[in-house]
Amino acid sequence: MLASLLGTQHINAQDNTAEYGIFNHLGAAVSVGTDGIGFDVASPLTNYVALRAGVSFWPKIKFSHNFRINDNNPLITDNVDVEAKTNIFNCKLLADIYPSKHDGFHFTIGAFVGNDDVVNATNTSMFITDPSKYGKLGLKLGDYRVTTDEKGYAHADVKVNSFKPYLGIGFGRAIPQKNRVSVACDLGVQFWGKPGLGAKTKDDWGDESYHKFKSSELDEYDDPDLKDGLEIAEKIVVFPVISIRISGRIF
Repeated sequence: MLASLLGTQHINAQDNTAEYGIFNHLGAAVSVGTDGIGFDVASPLTNYVALRAGVSFWPKIKFSHNFRINDNNPLITDNVDVEAKTNIFNCKLLADIYPSKHDGFHFTIGAFVGNDDVVNATNTSMFITDPSKYGKLGLKLGDYRVTTDEKGYAHADVKVNSFKPYLGIGFGRAIPQKNRVSVACDLGVQFWGKPGLGAKTKDDWGDESYHKFKSSELDEYDDPDLKDGLEIAEKIVVFPVISIRISGRIF
């Protein structure tokens, strides 16, 4: 009994000091921030490095706008109602690097990998007056025509890179050292690449292709809000990440 008691005390002492080795502990966390709602699991490599893997996503946020149409075709109206919604979902693999064995300050490197269409948009009002032209007639945008489907809807997406490298700093451990639960904060950036407006287009010969529009391709006759919005989006080549994470040690 005495030997067993001493052995138990030795194990508890090891748990309190939380000596970390390769995958000898496991933690789980939930987070909320500019990258969305996140869930991840974590495991150490050493006291100085921990790996985190998980997912993050935004809830669907919708917004609407009435766009002016630049087209002299009598079969097309002067404006159209458009609804856009966010579409952000990523898997993530991150490594936290701790300069100190016991402090929570860390550097983080890794990547987010997910869908490249972060915003989806489609018309909610019909802008082609003749239903027989659905799927044949497109919406003029710059020198291109955005293709409509057989129901009269045109679809467009705000496109970024699907692979998004990440760099950041943070405060707090991925796996709590002494307590079962702890709070951490992360500050960093995702490298999105240059966003653009992507849509299926059709040329004068009826050939379809997928085109990523640049703001410079829109002219003064296109809706100014669309051009201004695209110019702003093109400047967001990195996406700031600020998140709060509640972590728990499973074992």
